[in-house]
Amino acid sequence: LDSPGDAAIDAFVATNFAPPSPDSEPRADTVARLKALARDSGGVEIGEWDVGGPGVFFGGVTRKGAIPVEGMVALRDGKILGFDLQRNLRKRPADAPAWPLAAGNPQEAVAAIRREIDWRAGAGRFSGSVLVAHRGKIMLHDAWGLAARGPDSPNRVDTLFHTASTTKLLTTAAVARLIDSGKLRLDMPVTEAVPALAGSPGAARATIGDLLGHRVSYGEYFEQKVAQPLLASHSSARQLVPLIAGREPEPAPEGKVAYSNANYLVLALAVEAASGQSLYDVVRDQVLRPLKLEATTYGEAARRPAGAAIGWVKDDVTDPLGLGPWRANDKAIGSFRGGPAGGAWSTSEEMWRLLDAIAAGKLIRPDTLQAMLDQRRRVGPTLGAAQGFMFRGGDKLAYFGHAGGGGNAGMSTAAFIAPDREWAVVVLSNFSSPSGEMLAGQLLDFLAKIPR
Repeated sequence: LDSPGDAAIDAFVATNFAPPSPDSEPRADTVARLKALARDSGGVEIGEWDVGGPGVFFGGVTRKGAIPVEGMVALRDGKILGFDLQRNLRKRPADAPAWPLAAGNPQEAVAAIRREIDWRAGAGRFSGSVLVAHRGKIMLHDAWGLAARGPDSPNRVDTLFHTASTTKLLTTAAVARLIDSGKLRLDMPVTEAVPALAGSPGAARATIGDLLGHRVSYGEYFEQKVAQPLLASHSSARQLVPLIAGREPEPAPEGKVAYSNANYLVLALAVEAASGQSLYDVVRDQVLRPLKLEATTYGEAARRPAGAAIGWVKDDVTDPLGLGPWRANDKAIGSFRGGPAGGAWSTSEEMWRLLDAIAAGKLIRPDTLQAMLDQRRRVGPTLGAAQGFMFRGGDKLAYFGHAGGGGNAGMSTAAFIAPDREWAVVVLSNFSSPSGEMLAGQLLDFLAKIPR
């Protein structure tokens, strides 16, 4: 990045980068990204680095603009496989509120949270809606940033946001309702639960609980070219069977998690086989209507619901440091409606009401919920997967719920609640990850330390 010009970058890439593979970034994109980074950063002063596995992780400051950045160089056999550089959002300027937050009671905690979010929004680090509840009572519910630009329209507390993988909570709730009615079981094999997959290899070894907890993986299905017409036009999960027919579920490594969006398509097929209705009708009748969640919707193909927040992204090839204008995330939304694994639209209040009803035993029987939460596997020191839910906490579960986002997608969401409803946090952001997930996780960890 300190090189004197484009020709030097071309020569460096030709000499030091490994030959591109089908799974790697196109070489032209790599060169364009490096040239944009060199132009925008003026080079980077590296302040720290760490060798971890097959790569080097580093942090520093740009010579132009003094922007805190972090990145990674992936290596193999002395060649560069990949390179990433982005703003370091953990570095805070002098005008930021004190961090970590501190408070001695719920009221002080909420005031501190508001100050923090006000600062993040003003600094361009957050846009969206946040709800914080304490023992079933809303303590903070507000919105920041813009739902639309040119003309500008602010986000509001009733603005619909794309919930990304937090949508999985709706499918989980539908499965749990059918478990409560005796039509499904956590130990029910796929061969019994999904007749359409009864002859698929390995289906007898995978159960409903395995799918919910990502103990097995049916892989992905969003990116298949053949999937797009089906995802755009389907009205039931049964119409999507061709996307996964013949697949064999791969077991996760012992004690680990193999996160899979296609698992939730299989779960949707189980819901439809058990109920005789489409997944969308079951969610409507068994989840949304009983809780009077009137805003939550799966939407329509390639179209945002009226008044929904537009997701805002930066061009991560030509503007990797995020210095240029915002662009709508139309490409990330794709030509499909929301489905069992992601893509529904909701408000922060309705996502909280869903979780609060589950925790309070009003939607799912407490023994069913406990059985689902008891089966936990970690994916990090404080984060992991139960059956149908993500969880936060170590050996003792602190919160359960779900998060979603990923990539430069203009969506970043998280909704979690303590099992005893002490605290709940919902963050729906129309900025890319980790805007929403990171904020929610930090708030949850902070609230867990507030004296009872």
